[in-house]
Amino acid sequence: MPDSFLARTTERLDVRRWGVFTVSAARQGLRRMRGSFVPILVAAGGASLAWLVAERLFGHDSPIFAPIAAWVCLGFKADREPRKVAELGVGASVGVLIGELLTRIVEPGWWQIGLVLILAACFGRLVDRGDLTTMQAGVNGVVIVGMSGWAAAQGGGGQSRWVEALVGVSVAFVIAVLLPRHPAIRPRRYAVSTLVALAEMLELIGRGLTEGDLELLADVKAQRRVLVGVAADWEKTIATGRDVVALNPSLRRHRAEVAELGRLFRLLRRAQHTVLLLERQAVGMAEEVGWMPEVGGLVSDASAAVRELATSVRAWQPPTRARELLTELVPQASPSQLRPDYWRSMALLTLVRALVVDLLQMTGLSRADARALLPDTQGRPFADAEAEQEYGRDNDDGPSRLWG
Repeated sequence: MPDSFLARTTERLDVRRWGVFTVSAARQGLRRMRGSFVPILVAAGGASLAWLVAERLFGHDSPIFAPIAAWVCLGFKADREPRKVAELGVGASVGVLIGELLTRIVEPGWWQIGLVLILAACFGRLVDRGDLTTMQAGVNGVVIVGMSGWAAAQGGGGQSRWVEALVGVSVAFVIAVLLPRHPAIRPRRYAVSTLVALAEMLELIGRGLTEGDLELLADVKAQRRVLVGVAADWEKTIATGRDVVALNPSLRRHRAEVAELGRLFRLLRRAQHTVLLLERQAVGMAEEVGWMPEVGGLVSDASAAVRELATSVRAWQPPTRARELLTELVPQASPSQLRPDYWRSMALLTLVRALVVDLLQMTGLSRADARALLPDTQGRPFADAEAEQEYGRDNDDGPSRLWG
């Protein structure tokens, strides 16, 4: 085969891989933009309100640091923790204060920039272990020193810019405390996106095995990158939701929902590792023997069940339909359904069986109950269900507290 033909074929396949990744990444980007639009509007409104308060109530001309402080503290996320807003506010206001005090003593210059950074950063590290507080303190201190000349020409006093920062911080804190919010909305939305990405990955594997299409199986790699990215975003939103319900007593009624989303995420991680092994083995097996419809059909059915699970999570209803689809799939996942000489299919079926157990747990079953549904090599249920049930009461291997 000519080298030029191989080069063209490789280039065409690379374009396909990037096409799959680009389309999926664009879809996730649109979801992020839709999810952040309202928080951005709130933060922009808070910044405008901070300017208005500083201008009308305190009589400051061009109170630039009021909207800056409000915007920095509010950010563009829906789950705003009052504690985090306060920490960012401390960094922003302290940096402004240190910068203004320094400009009262010495003229601005190159070494004054270094000095204000040292002072502001040391204070930031003193009051908070996070990086944002220290960064905000240093940045605002540098800005104050740098603009002190024309700020004085505008009539700004030594205290005015600090007062503006305090106004912005105060407005942001009030918005963060009083604005109603649901700590599980964003984790649930990212859960749906992650489950859909997992379903699309399984669908590609199932079609590739059923049709013996190596290009489809190679496309799975690009889809896996999408799944990893959106799962990481989901993990961050769960951590934020967990902190919010722990710090705000009025939101404690949402603890069970946030906890269930955390359990679902950890089980998703298990399924993700199983699918990764299935992907790698599927490519090698398909290269050797071509199409493997007896396994590909099972993977496609599992994909349909994951989509139903995503639908249930979106509506926050018990995943009854997803559990039914997986239960119907269980009898087909027995090795006794395959001919003994189909050892390649048998190897892939082992991974499918592990995946089915993971997915059944994601619908709320305990690991023991999920394995009890799955027939072993002789078609008998596992005999250690009671022991596993007792072992899993206090961890993710136990039944779901909401959907079990």
